[in-house]
Amino acid sequence: MLSIIVSWRDREQLSDALPSLLETVEILDGEVIIVNFSGSDELLKGQLEHNSSRVSVVKVTEQEYFNKAAAQNSGASVAKHPVLFFCDCDIILNPSDIVDLVNKLHTQEQVFATLAGVKETEVNSRGGNHVVSFGYELNIRTADGRHLQIIDNEEDAENGTRQAPGLLLVKKSDFIAINGYNNQLHGWGWEDQDMISRLTLGQGLTRICSGTALHISHGDDARIAFYPEVNSRWESRDRMFRTALANYDQANFMGSYDKDVTTLNIARVKYG
Repeated sequence: MLSIIVSWRDREQLSDALPSLLETVEILDGEVIIVNFSGSDELLKGQLEHNSSRVSVVKVTEQEYFNKAAAQNSGASVAKHPVLFFCDCDIILNPSDIVDLVNKLHTQEQVFATLAGVKETEVNSRGGNHVVSFGYELNIRTADGRHLQIIDNEEDAENGTRQAPGLLLVKKSDFIAINGYNNQLHGWGWEDQDMISRLTLGQGLTRICSGTALHISHGDDARIAFYPEVNSRWESRDRMFRTALANYDQANFMGSYDKDVTTLNIARVKYG
């Protein structure tokens, strides 16, 4: 019923997140797919420990840099279920919230979903000082009458909450229809919002937003590690947004799924 896809490269938070992922798929008769995007086999084995038989591991080899979009597409290529949930490796889920969203996707047409927000395990993990909260509202209207609105806020330093655009649930048929994630957006900060944009403006879907999760707090070093020439996540996000907007202006709402699954070295592996 549900395939949870988790992209990973040398992140130590997975071991804390994994129990809630497994609990969720047990309820939904689903699967957890870990995409090791040229990371350390030994580190991942240690993160999985006794749960290695309960997850599917896909390894993408020979990649100098991490590319989240390409990793997500790699995981989707082996997914067995009609609903995909792209979840980060540092998220602790409330399984009941995911069950509710999956049921909504099964009973409603022309929808996709994201969790409404996450709460940091360490309040003010971003180290805010005088500015305790900031965010933006994006509105795009296209010539064919479609409208996109994204409201996104960084962590509130007083309560540790923020939006969760990257925790995405989508029917695999709709994912394939827009050709998945776009690996052209290589860096930190906009590949998640790009999926929301293209599912809305390109596929004409409506976004459902509900449910919350915990985000295992960490610094920016973990966020931007393994990306090429990313020194600031804000600069990276701005660059990626401008690239995405140029695509939308050309009515180009397609990703790179087909190219990724044919050109990347994607293989199933077993640990243990």
